[in-house]
Amino acid sequence: RRTGLVEHLRASHSASVVAITAPAGYGKTTLLAEWAERDPRPFAWVSLDEADDDPVVFLGHVAVALDRVEGIGRQVFEAIASSTGATQGRILSRLGSALSARTQPFVLVLDDLDRLSEPVVMDAVATIAGYVPEGSLMALAARAVPNIGLPRLRADGRLVEVGVDDLVLGPTEAQRLLRAAGVRTTRSEAMELADATEGWPVGLYLAALSLQEQRRSTLPPIRFDGHDRFVVDYVRSEVLGRLSRERQRFLTRTSILDHLNGPLCDAVLGRSGSARTLESIERQNLLLVPLDRQREWYRYNNLFRDVLRAELARREPEVIPELHGKAADRFEELGRLEDALVHAHASGDEDRAAELLQRVGLAFYRVGRIATLRRWLDLLGEDVIARNGGLALMAAWIAALGGDPVAADRWASAADRLPLTGPSLLGSASLRSSAAMVHATMSRGGADAMHRAAQLAVREESESSQFRASALTYLGLATLIRGEDEAADVLFAEASEVGLRIGGMTAASLALAERSLIATSQGDRGAADEYAQRARAVVHDAHLHEHITTGPVHAASALVALRAGDQEQARVELSAAQRLRPILTWGF
Repeated sequence: RRTGLVEHLRASHSASVVAITAPAGYGKTTLLAEWAERDPRPFAWVSLDEADDDPVVFLGHVAVALDRVEGIGRQVFEAIASSTGATQGRILSRLGSALSARTQPFVLVLDDLDRLSEPVVMDAVATIAGYVPEGSLMALAARAVPNIGLPRLRADGRLVEVGVDDLVLGPTEAQRLLRAAGVRTTRSEAMELADATEGWPVGLYLAALSLQEQRRSTLPPIRFDGHDRFVVDYVRSEVLGRLSRERQRFLTRTSILDHLNGPLCDAVLGRSGSARTLESIERQNLLLVPLDRQREWYRYNNLFRDVLRAELARREPEVIPELHGKAADRFEELGRLEDALVHAHASGDEDRAAELLQRVGLAFYRVGRIATLRRWLDLLGEDVIARNGGLALMAAWIAALGGDPVAADRWASAADRLPLTGPSLLGSASLRSSAAMVHATMSRGGADAMHRAAQLAVREESESSQFRASALTYLGLATLIRGEDEAADVLFAEASEVGLRIGGMTAASLALAERSLIATSQGDRGAADEYAQRARAVVHDAHLHEHITTGPVHAASALVALRAGDQEQARVELSAAQRLRPILTWGF
């Protein structure tokens, strides 16, 4: 129990942020849990990992955690659902308003914040800290101090810091920890272990496991210090070394998994009975953490898992790709394609990882996980992208819609050098159709080439295709660029109708906006107003706020407002369009 620290945290009335920073194994999460038990304020807890290093994913978790404590309103979730990952201003604004308006004091916990590194995510953390109302706190736990503006908070007296010096255990605390772990020691023994581990709580816990075994044997005690390599030596000699070879192999081979259950371990190991083995490991207190009350899902203590992985790499490096491959197989069978992608990449099977990324790419894009897509493209690397037509088209598409025309042009050119035959994993009718739509979006080769590409896409995408509305919209844009306004209007009318019917709302809103602009150019103010209103309604109903395709919607609405003499509404529309300018490229 860290009674003194907990009371210190509870009494921090003037602060808005608590930062608990220390290396692995110093009890950061344990301190937060004890604080949560003894503080009357409710705790909104977010445990982070690398998969959360995406602004949309991160802010979604924060919103859910806060909503469980006290409802934050559907507007926040609507903003998250409509985000494209290009800008998070709308989400943060609504989330900040919800935080500022809360009536009940709370503590928002961001545990393992050091697992995140995206600058835009760190900026979001800093912004949220600024919205925390008086009487509430944001508590951060990390191995290193994150770059979220802590010096400013420190200077303003709004920061409480807990570090290694606060978390180390002295002899008395060490003796209590050892006793709680089932080991009775004298004060001198506890003092010796506290000195050997430099008060490192995990080191002391591992020492307790060692002592339990040593008292049943004649082996001399193992000495500790606070460096990780000694933990590895200890685990190797005093934990793994005392287990059967079969149990050691189970631990090291299943350490490739972040979360474990019986069937998953069976699939990876090619055996049966893993559920019973996990139960046995938990009873042995081998740093296996249950994740549910049913004792179905587990994870290894992070430090222990890292040591096991190092042991696997030392003992059986040749089996690691096979284990990851089997994990990918199992996750793919379960329909958990993102997990399958992680393990396919870890197995070294670049072609399979490229295929899986294409299969999940459209789903990621639709929920705004653009940063996740970019990160995976970076992980696979330019060589893999350059030899895979579908992946090159995906990279071009993401770059084009993310405001990076140079990268978009490079990847579109790479796709052009590859044979684009066969079916598409991207959701379109064919790779050829995907390429045509990329070309049309980027207007590669001028208006005539854009027109030919869009025509090809329209021919390829059937009436039921989710991409038909987009293909028709591109053809309408190409026709408009060629100066054929009336023909373009007919195509936009069909695109909006198809889009509304099959759920292609981005294409529908864009087509309606273009119809409004055409009507404005022809002096038909009534039609221009009607189409702009319908475009705005689609954007609202489909949660497309701040999507790149809403740029023309704002432009059309601003023109309608100006023609009507409503300068205030025109400013609103132009301000919304202004926020999109950094990511607008050729087609918008």
